[in-house]
Amino acid sequence: MDTIPFPAWDLFPIDHYALLRMPHIRNFERSMNMYSGRGCLFHCNFCYRMEKGLRIRSAENIIEEMSILRKNYRIDYIAFFDELLVNSEARVEDFCKKLIKANLNMKWDCNGRLNFAKPDILKLMKKAGCVFINYGIESLDEQALKNMNKNLTVKQIIEGIENTLAAGISPGYNVIFGNIGENRHSLELGVEFLLKYDDHSQCRTIRPVTPYPGCPLYYYAIQKGLLKDVEDFYENKHKNSDLLTVNFTDMTDEEFYESLEWANEKLLNNYYDALKDKIIATEKNLYRNKDASFRGFRQT
Repeated sequence: MDTIPFPAWDLFPIDHYALLRMPHIRNFERSMNMYSGRGCLFHCNFCYRMEKGLRIRSAENIIEEMSILRKNYRIDYIAFFDELLVNSEARVEDFCKKLIKANLNMKWDCNGRLNFAKPDILKLMKKAGCVFINYGIESLDEQALKNMNKNLTVKQIIEGIENTLAAGISPGYNVIFGNIGENRHSLELGVEFLLKYDDHSQCRTIRPVTPYPGCPLYYYAIQKGLLKDVEDFYENKHKNSDLLTVNFTDMTDEEFYESLEWANEKLLNNYYDALKDKIIATEKNLYRNKDASFRGFRQT
């Protein structure tokens, strides 16, 4: 991938792209998305990945692109959009040490795997500027994790999230519901986990699993007579990512939606209650401590 030229940034309205808001970015900071590699070595049953294997860029090549964005376009924050920057401890250690040496002073976020979320690696990522790691958790039901071929255990998930928070990095919580073998109790485990560990850096809800064409879950749905073909998926079944495409549970569709409504109402109330408390605390600090750094309640 190092042989691929950098994007022709000069052909795009960078001032518009730089407005992308990401976790822990301040109003005056400018962001840009990047890819550190393509593909993934794991094989979750719902993944729609279109290519096999993993191709990664060298740390030097990534840092060179970051340097250009910093120098020429005043970018403060890099959002790595590839499926899995944290695909090995050795790769992350090499990248972070070289990034620290480059002294770019940039924030960044990425996608990671919780089996790699070890204290030493996370401490190094934090030192290198990482402020947010997006994790594919999917479920807190042990059997459901096995059914979806996640190659994670609940113990690894909890330890990884606790390690991430302890390092001062916000975790992104991706939890889905409705995979093979899941039930109302599976959903309750996910809600309990999210309420306990959410640091409110993002508003997160739980969505139904979607059997995208090409993934193992799609072929399972066809085998079970739940889908006919690609046309049936796109024309008849998949209307919206927050609505059922195929119901793999023993629940009725009505029971499924009632459960998701219950779960997401709890999560939304939790997030916005915390946001309200934060804003009220800011307001009190403004008037009681005469905070001259205050710049208004409106948000971008």
